[in-house]
Amino acid sequence: MDSNGNEVVFDGPPERIIAYDSAVVEILFAIGEGERVIGTHDFISHPPEAADIPRLGGAFNIDIEAAVAMQPDLVFVFSPTFLEQLENVGLKVLYMESLQDDFTKVADNIRLWGRIIGNQDRAEAAAVEFESRVRRVVETMSGAGEGPNVFQDEGDLWTPGPDTLIAEVFEVLKMLNIAHDISGYAQLSPEIIVERNPQVIIASYGDNISGNPAFADVSAVKNGRIFIPSSDALSIAGPRFVEGIEELAKWVYPDLFD
Repeated sequence: MDSNGNEVVFDGPPERIIAYDSAVVEILFAIGEGERVIGTHDFISHPPEAADIPRLGGAFNIDIEAAVAMQPDLVFVFSPTFLEQLENVGLKVLYMESLQDDFTKVADNIRLWGRIIGNQDRAEAAAVEFESRVRRVVETMSGAGEGPNVFQDEGDLWTPGPDTLIAEVFEVLKMLNIAHDISGYAQLSPEIIVERNPQVIIASYGDNISGNPAFADVSAVKNGRIFIPSSDALSIAGPRFVEGIEELAKWVYPDLFD
């Protein structure tokens, strides 16, 4: 069933897939089926092998003619923006919204693609590994007390609220999100950030805060508690998401995670 409640039937495993979604590309490579991906969007960053896959556009544009010329037997999209256009030119489309909550469902999506592709063994192994690594983090945190409050800067002080995937990671790690009163993603003012005084700042795409005099008295800045992730794993609801959780957990709680 797609996200519109429509049934999508597969008579056989699709061989030529345009995957307009980073998470699906990563899932297919993780289960050894990356060679089926013949096209994707402009912002794929992982795995390195995906660098050679033709790009068809970004979030607000897609080259429909190029997609048709590739002769895909499946086009996957994570939003309905291009759904009607793709279907109108006769392409088979699977539309499923990106995960907005409950990051444990990443394992379900891995299993789903195993069924679609016909490689359930590899998919099950990848899903079980994801689940077991998440479980180890949860178990390690079970005896920990309340953690630091946190601000995540996604660029220009845009930050996630409590109804996002990353906010669930904060809950697992017992971190208190200072953006507790927004929905989705919103831009906080410098004044609010200073007032709420985060003890940890996650600078997702580079530290643009610690050098700003406006934040000189913020606890995270004074104590050098600015975390810059080594990858975009926490931005993509795919198999690497757990790597992002583990990296953040080890940085915040070095005595708990070796």
